Amino acid sequence: MIHPMLSFLQGKLKEKHPRHIIVQAGGLGFKILIPTSFYFSLPGLEADVMVHTVMLLKDDEPLLFGFPGSAERDFFMTLLSVSGVGPKVALALLGHLTIQKFLNALHADDTGAITAVPGIGIKTARRLIYELKEKLPGLETKEHSCAIGTNNWLLVEEALLGLGYSSREVAHARDLLGAGDGSVEELFKKTLALLVKG
Repeated sequence: MIHPMLSFLQGKLKEKHPRHIIVQAGGLGFKILIPTSFYFSLPGLEADVMVHTVMLLKDDEPLLFGFPGSAERDFFMTLLSVSGVGPKVALALLGHLTIQKFLNALHADDTGAITAVPGIGIKTARRLIYELKEKLPGLETKEHSCAIGTNNWLLVEEALLGLGYSSREVAHARDLLGAGDGSVEELFKKTLALLVKG
């Protein structure tokens, strides 16, 4: 069960390990589970950090998961919406694949890229591809390029909203991109790159 109580934590980094960190905030020390990839981008101990978080209640025990940005946090929640995918699997995916690489695997039906992640079997990989393509219909690959148009942007917006971004964030990214040419997939990648940068 996802609890909406904590969206982010800002404080001092007291401990860091490949799978969890301790952040001191408001006189309390919060243990936050993280993807391995986040560990390598962390600053030194006692540095100020801002961690985007998700709180899950498992057997009435609160567990806090942390990510470097809202894009990773929102994608983590999208992964949890897939049947049979729990926080351990979702963390493993984000620890070994960037969002971009995962989406590339999704587009190409590349189960091999997903099963390369420790703990992910072929059945889970197939389920991820099948369910996320249904949840994010705007990610269907098109072989030909086309001019930016209303239909393209509707597909891109639908996909990004499915990842948890707001209409305002997507509209702002579109304004920054301006006019240009590209397929739906290319537009999605460019827009997502802007959103990830914040």
